[in-house]
Amino acid sequence: MDPQELYIRFFTALAIGLAIGIERGWKQRHEKAGEREAGIRTFTLFALTGFAAGIAAEPLGPVFVAIVAVGIFTLVTVGYVSDVIRDHADRGMTTEVAALLTFVLGALCAEGAVLPAAIVGVVAVALLDQKDLLHGFVQRLQKLELTAVVKVMLISVVLLPVLPNEGYGPGGVLNPYELWWAVVVIAVLGLVGYAAMKIAGTQRGALLMGIFGGLLSSTGVTVSAARASQGAKAAALPLASAIATAQAVMFVRTAVLISVMNAALLDFAIVPLAMGAIAAIVGALIVTYRAHKTTQSEAFDAGSPDALNSAIKFVVIVAAMLLLAHYAQVYAGDVGLILSGVLAGAVDVDAATVSASRLSGSQVNEASAAAGAASIAVAITANSFVKSAIAYSLGTRALAFPAIAVLISSGVAALVGAGIAYLWLPH
Repeated sequence: MDPQELYIRFFTALAIGLAIGIERGWKQRHEKAGEREAGIRTFTLFALTGFAAGIAAEPLGPVFVAIVAVGIFTLVTVGYVSDVIRDHADRGMTTEVAALLTFVLGALCAEGAVLPAAIVGVVAVALLDQKDLLHGFVQRLQKLELTAVVKVMLISVVLLPVLPNEGYGPGGVLNPYELWWAVVVIAVLGLVGYAAMKIAGTQRGALLMGIFGGLLSSTGVTVSAARASQGAKAAALPLASAIATAQAVMFVRTAVLISVMNAALLDFAIVPLAMGAIAAIVGALIVTYRAHKTTQSEAFDAGSPDALNSAIKFVVIVAAMLLLAHYAQVYAGDVGLILSGVLAGAVDVDAATVSASRLSGSQVNEASAAAGAASIAVAITANSFVKSAIAYSLGTRALAFPAIAVLISSGVAALVGAGIAYLWLPH
């Protein structure tokens, strides 16, 4: 082994032991001598023991390393038992588990896994240091919040990966993976929006919900914010600003998607996207300003974090709209691109954007590029009207009216921009 590499591994193990030992020693600094658990010296020795065992694995064999590991485990277990039998003993196992982890990280450094060991070491120190914060979070956690998180993990980590990622039905438009991915997105947005409102407060939470939610699904933000307004009537205007902010972000996301899939199409789409974005940004600023001036400062109910049922109902509508878009394109001929844009955009602007970008492929002529840009513009307009209906039907009137004003004005601005681009640009 290169001596320089050996020293890097050694000092990384040493640094991990010192960092964990300093944290543990600082927490026990007020305890009397003889009553303290492992501190800076002990944890550093644990890391160095693990490093030495890892180095000895090659000349002495894995059996020797196993014997050392069993010895360390026995030593930690005996220390824990002796602490438990004392009067008024702390029966937590945090220090003991940290000791075993330090030994393993030292061994990983010896084997050359320096970066993973360093990452785990830093995270371990952070977890040890934030005991009060983490315990306070668990104490404040409500049953419905925990249930909502578990549901999101089940539908995303367990169910989503096993769904087939291929098209079924007429034209192969029904993709189980993509449809369920929409369920996951909306459920996660509802959970994130709820958490943002609870942690960051009314104003900042709604702004974060709009910005980050708009990067995923502005329609999903509309569904989540409208639902939340029913249980958080005092936050209607901030939630409306979240919808308006997501609408503005949607225009930027669409431009990026077009530039990636078909840069030639962006020349025709930039005018409607720019006009729609300007209208949405101005509207979002106005609604956010009104929310800042009028929202009450007292605490409010942030609604329910569980958006799974609404997400499933919404995706059923998405599937129906995709079937309608398919048949419109089959029977409408040359006009099918724009008609499919209206229908697909009613539920998902990205679907219409991808469709238009693919239909105007690498050997595109200017007329088809203009039609593709028009298809995206009408998709945005249709999507804006659908989101307005969602805000009106699911949300309170205090949320619906300002949100609808921004959605409709930006959608119409995009449509006008498409007309201007069609008339002025050569095609």
